[in-house]
Amino acid sequence: MADQNPIEKMTPGQILADASVAEFIKAMGLSIADAQKALDLNSLAQVGEYVEPRPGLGGKSLLQLGLSPPFYHYQHADLSVSMQLTMKVGEASAFGIGGKLDFGFGQGGPQAPASAREAQITIKSLPASATVDGTKSDATGADVEAAAEDLAKKLGTPTGKFERAYVTAKRTKVPFKLLPEAAKNPIKTETSVAFYAATESSFGVIRIIETPPDKTSEEFVLAAGKSTKVDAQSNNLIYARAVVSQINALGGFKAKLLRDPVGSDIPVGGGTLGLALFDTNKSDLKKEAVDELTPMARALKDSGATVDVVGFADRQGEIKDNQELGLDRANKVALFLKENGVKASQIRKVESRGETAWLKTTDSVANQQFRRAEVMLADSNDLLVLVESAGTQLQATPTPDKTSAGGGNGFIIARHFAATPIDGKSVKVGASETEIAITDAAASAGGATLEAGSPEAYAFNLARDVNAGSATHGVRAVRKGGVVSFTDAKDAVIINLVTLSANDIALSAAEGASVTKALDKIAAAPTASADKPKVSVAVGLSVDYRTSRQFEQSINGNSSISARIVAVPAPVEFLEEIKTFLTPAKDSTPTPTPTPTPTP
Repeated sequence: MADQNPIEKMTPGQILADASVAEFIKAMGLSIADAQKALDLNSLAQVGEYVEPRPGLGGKSLLQLGLSPPFYHYQHADLSVSMQLTMKVGEASAFGIGGKLDFGFGQGGPQAPASAREAQITIKSLPASATVDGTKSDATGADVEAAAEDLAKKLGTPTGKFERAYVTAKRTKVPFKLLPEAAKNPIKTETSVAFYAATESSFGVIRIIETPPDKTSEEFVLAAGKSTKVDAQSNNLIYARAVVSQINALGGFKAKLLRDPVGSDIPVGGGTLGLALFDTNKSDLKKEAVDELTPMARALKDSGATVDVVGFADRQGEIKDNQELGLDRANKVALFLKENGVKASQIRKVESRGETAWLKTTDSVANQQFRRAEVMLADSNDLLVLVESAGTQLQATPTPDKTSAGGGNGFIIARHFAATPIDGKSVKVGASETEIAITDAAASAGGATLEAGSPEAYAFNLARDVNAGSATHGVRAVRKGGVVSFTDAKDAVIINLVTLSANDIALSAAEGASVTKALDKIAAAPTASADKPKVSVAVGLSVDYRTSRQFEQSINGNSSISARIVAVPAPVEFLEEIKTFLTPAKDSTPTPTPTPTPTP
């Protein structure tokens, strides 16, 4: 039996030596090299087209006009191989082999890929600070999360040493009560209280599916004496813009089309109810985003409509990092909706599209319109015009009325909010039920003045007073606009730092902050001659061994390649050599053959 199964007598080392991981890696690496060769040959094949004189260009060639054939090379490729061998003949042995080979290609240094290094600073209380290369930065803000966002902004580019600095925070649900329990303003959710303006307001959404037939118009009635007829346009986008323009001209209302590509590279899209724009490499909600999302969230809560929240990033950085950044942005917006009373069941999905939505657009270095998160009406790709009251309220049923059902253009959401004074008096927080009064005093936050009696002032005062007693009742508060969220005081807030620099960076933290993950050590940089591409190679191998009583034998494996290709100009020396080669052929005049002299 043993003679029929020689593998039974093989040692683990012999089995590993027999494994074809190296052949897998070699074959995959050579496939990249073959692809590079094909790209180079393709570029060379184009040279003839660029040097051919063209009658339509006055006899000049494309090369003479300053054009040159493009060249392409693989800037970076990731190769992964894994294999699982299991032999089970009487007594079975299982071996796990993992192999990984990373290639990095770059021309002369600037295009060579850098290895990202990460660090983390954890903030548990204020005051807190961080020191980078001898420069100290204090974390300032009304609460721990706001202070962490402030510190992240200081440590990130363009003023700091880190290409990316973003904040993640754990939030543990804590007990709290709003008094009186029957209070209507603020509203209470599972994790927060949301203050709304005490004045009357209204909010509506107009769906635009199509422009009316040629030479006709459509009437929009918003309130008594506030109606407008909008003429047909060449397409539905131009028609939607006309609706926005004419409603704004009425006075008493503010209308806007959130997904309008005018003046930017953003593609036309529909279904967008709410929008948040972000700073580069950031996911914290800016004041403008909070102001825009608040009335929409209130109307969404009241309507019960279902939405998707989608995050995006611009085309700076790596695709994988942008995918994660987009998801972080979408999660922040989804959380804000729920803090404003939108039920979790109304949010169908939260996802990221990273930079993929913009792949067919201009590759801008830093495009603000691409750094966004959108609240999108589920299963809708129609253009949506948002209408808010600005002195005049929407009537109970504005027209065309499509709030119940039916196709065509018209209002699909119309909500009126009566004047509701802030009647909440206090909040009891923590297991100790420590009571914190709700006050309306004016306040100053981030250089801005919050008017007395405004939702923002109420929220600022409540968050400040809750945080002042965190050591006693064990609860800390976070404010965003007019919303105050409550979480366990022990929950840490983490600043994630990423650098592509190959330089040493001295990082430390003090007071309520600590460095909980230090920067990785700098890897030795590969060398390259001036005329050859820089290639970096990293190889890793891991082995796992187990035994058991089995009677089988199997081998499984998989592999993958992902690569990024870039276009580069043809080398100057190459073009000069072509020109030198072509000049004699185009400029010299053939010498005539002498006529023989007759012999006398």
